[in-house]
Amino acid sequence: MNFKKKNAANAPAPNQAQQAARRRSLRSGAYASVLAVVVLVLVILLNLVVGAVPTKFTQFDISTGKMFTLSDTTKTMLQELNTDVTAYYLAETGNEDSNITRILDRYAGESSHFTWQQRDPALYPTFAQQYDAQNASSSSVILVCGDNHTVVDYNDMYTADYSSYYTTGSYTMSFSAENALSSGIAKVTRENSYVLYQLTGHGESSLESDFTETLDNSGVTMQDLNLLTTDTVPEDAAALLINDPQADLSTLDAAAIKTYLENGGHLFVTTDLTVSTPNLDALLAEYGMTRQEGLVIENDSSYYAYRYPQTYLLPSLSSNDITAGITDGMHVFTPVAQGIVKGDSTDDLTLTTLLSTSSTAYSMQDYAEATTAEQGANDPNGPFNIAVAASNSATGAKVVWVNCPNMLNSKMNSAVSGGNAQLLTSAVNWMTGEGVVIDSKSMSAETLMVPGRSIKLLGLLFTIVVPLAFIVAGIAITLVRRRR
Repeated sequence: MNFKKKNAANAPAPNQAQQAARRRSLRSGAYASVLAVVVLVLVILLNLVVGAVPTKFTQFDISTGKMFTLSDTTKTMLQELNTDVTAYYLAETGNEDSNITRILDRYAGESSHFTWQQRDPALYPTFAQQYDAQNASSSSVILVCGDNHTVVDYNDMYTADYSSYYTTGSYTMSFSAENALSSGIAKVTRENSYVLYQLTGHGESSLESDFTETLDNSGVTMQDLNLLTTDTVPEDAAALLINDPQADLSTLDAAAIKTYLENGGHLFVTTDLTVSTPNLDALLAEYGMTRQEGLVIENDSSYYAYRYPQTYLLPSLSSNDITAGITDGMHVFTPVAQGIVKGDSTDDLTLTTLLSTSSTAYSMQDYAEATTAEQGANDPNGPFNIAVAASNSATGAKVVWVNCPNMLNSKMNSAVSGGNAQLLTSAVNWMTGEGVVIDSKSMSAETLMVPGRSIKLLGLLFTIVVPLAFIVAGIAITLVRRRR
C-alpha cells in the first residue's frame, strides 16, 4: 500500500504539451456537443418550417393522371376567395382516404381562406347533424361558409365508367374529388342565383328530382311558367325550358318567347318527332335549326345501348365550352330521336353540334309503318345532329335544341349515371356564364412494358456488372490509401 502511494506521489506531472492536448480535447468535445445541439435545433426548426409550407411545394404529384394537381379553374377560384371556407372531413381516425386528405391539403395551400379539419364521428357523434349530414357516407366532406353549407358525399368523389364493361368485363375508376369540391365551394360562396322557368300548358314533362338537384348544385332553381296567365317571360328568367311539349305553342306564346330571345334570352328545348309543332319549329328555324324528317336508326353498335334496339342512341358527345360540365367518360342517352339540320352560320349566328350519330346511321322516313329496321331507298345517310346549340352575338340569345323527347327522362338519366342531367346543367351554366367545371382524373395506372431482350440486359447490368464495378472501385481506393 505504501509503495503504491509513493509511486503515485512520485508520478511525473504532465508537461505543457500534454496539458495543451487535454485542453484541445476538451474544447473539441465541447465544440462537438454544441454543434450537435445546434444541428438538432436547426433540424427541428427546418421541420417546423417545412410543415408550414403548402404541400404543393413539398409533395410532388407523380400519379399517372395527375390526380392531385389542381386545375387552373380551381386555383383561380381559390385565389379569388374573399370569405372563409372550412371543410370538415368526416372519417374515423386511422381510416382516412389518403387521396381526399391530400387534395384537401392542396386546396388549403392555394388560399388562406380555405382550411380543413377532420371530424371523427366516434369522437363527435352529433357533429354532422348540425349540417344535415347525418346520412353522409364515411370520408364525406362538409363545406361551410358563414351560414351556407353543403355536403360533398364520398360517392361523388369517385366515378366508375362502365362503358366498356359489357365488352371487356372491366371498368375504370376516376377521381372526381376536385370537380365535386370546387362545385361545392362555388355553391356555398355563390352570390348570384338563377331561375330556370319550365314552360307549362302544352303537355310538357316536368323535371324530376335528379335533374333539379343537379341544377340546384349549380345555383339554379326551378319555377313553372304558364304564358296563359302572363303574356311575357319574367325578367328574372336566366333561361326557359320547353321539355317535350305534346301540343304546339300558340301564336301568342311563340311571340312572347320570340321577344324574350330577341332581348337576350336563353332557351333549352326537347321535342318529340311524333308531335307536330309548327310554331315552335318556326321559332327554332330563326336560329338556324330545322328537323331532319324521319327516325334515326344507328348501325354502329358503339352508338346505341347494349342489347337494345338501334333507336336507343348513345350519340357522340362533342367537346366544347357547352358540354364542358359533363364528366369525362360519361354518356348521354337519347332513345327515339330525330336529326337536326344545321343552317349556315353567319356573322351574328353561331351553330355548334353537341350530340351526333355515326356516319353509318340513317333516317327512316316511313318509321310509322315499318316492321323491321331496314334502310329504304329514300332514307338519307348520317351522320345526324341530335343536339345543337345556337348563339346570337348581336342579341345575346342562346338556344339549345335536343330533338329527343326522352332526353330529360329520369330513367334514361339513371341509365347513364346522370349524364343527361349533366348536359342540361352544363348548357344552363353556358347560358348564365356560371358553373365550375373540372374533368375527373383517371385512377388507372399506365403499365410500363419492357421487351424480353431488354429484361435480360438489365438483369445482367444490375446483378453482375454494377456490383463488380463497385468491388473493383473499392479495391482500387483501398490500395491507393495504403500506399499513401
